[in-house]
Amino acid sequence: MFNSLKTAALALGVAAAGLALPGQGHAADWKMATGYPDSSYLTETVKGFIADISASTDGGISVTLHNNQSLVKLQDIPNAVRRNQVALGQVYTANLGNQNAMFTLDAIPFLAPDSESAMKLWEAQKPYFEEWFARQNMRVLFPAFFPPQGFYTDAQVATKADLEGLSLRIYSDSTQRMAQLLGAKPLQVQFGEVPQAFATGLVNAMFTSPQTGIDVQAWDFTSNYNMVGAMRTKLIVVVNEDEFQKLSDAEKQAVLEAAERARIAGMELGNKVSEEQLATLEEKGITVTHASDAFTTELEEIGKVMVGEWREKADEKQREVLDAYLASRN
Repeated sequence: MFNSLKTAALALGVAAAGLALPGQGHAADWKMATGYPDSSYLTETVKGFIADISASTDGGISVTLHNNQSLVKLQDIPNAVRRNQVALGQVYTANLGNQNAMFTLDAIPFLAPDSESAMKLWEAQKPYFEEWFARQNMRVLFPAFFPPQGFYTDAQVATKADLEGLSLRIYSDSTQRMAQLLGAKPLQVQFGEVPQAFATGLVNAMFTSPQTGIDVQAWDFTSNYNMVGAMRTKLIVVVNEDEFQKLSDAEKQAVLEAAERARIAGMELGNKVSEEQLATLEEKGITVTHASDAFTTELEEIGKVMVGEWREKADEKQREVLDAYLASRN
């Protein structure tokens, strides 16, 4: 699925003027840690990036990928990169939310619900993230966006009222607050425990992506999926600054240009995969609908409440980032 994008990235990398470094051997032999399996398009994006920088430097930079938390647990990746246990890592921003409110901003429902607005939010946040990670001896390379999300339920959802009183499986503080404002009963359930939670009646609905629904075979315990979009939370690929500075100027440029290509390719792939996954859910017997105008309006109002709550917790600099994003959207 990613082959065409990866081929294009490789072609761009090889064609990049002045970046091929024949005969210089390995300037860098890096390890990279991610939290997701081979089957994830997030991992495919990373693989394309790795292949691109290898081609762009004529093999001068070699990266060994350790995915699916095989070397480092997802929540430990930021520290692993900072300490140079691994040179590269794919950081799940939500895991840093307890350290800094900026890392939870993209999880507010309907603040940035689609790819265009998610990219605008990223552009507003990028200087802040660059400064924050620089203080941790890391350099920001590119974001990778999670897919849009929706509600898995037995009955179809037309308005907020259809979710009131349901035991809703959620996975973060932000989705817990959203569930509360919807009038549902939120319950955090680990990914691997979702089928059992439905089987025992612990939950009877969940909010997540088409990908997660496929992974847990949601058609075994739900009948409907209402796609609302809601948010495009993200990972950020970072590199240890000390390792980056060991590169030649041409190699640094190759990495940064490959990162920009990976950002574009990853968003394109995520959008494509999401549409394919909705089709898969339908093939498995789940009725797929999209949020009605009435439901969208209700969710946007919930988003406004959560933005107000976020503002109260944020400092002045963080609020400036939010205001810059809102101005760009208008």
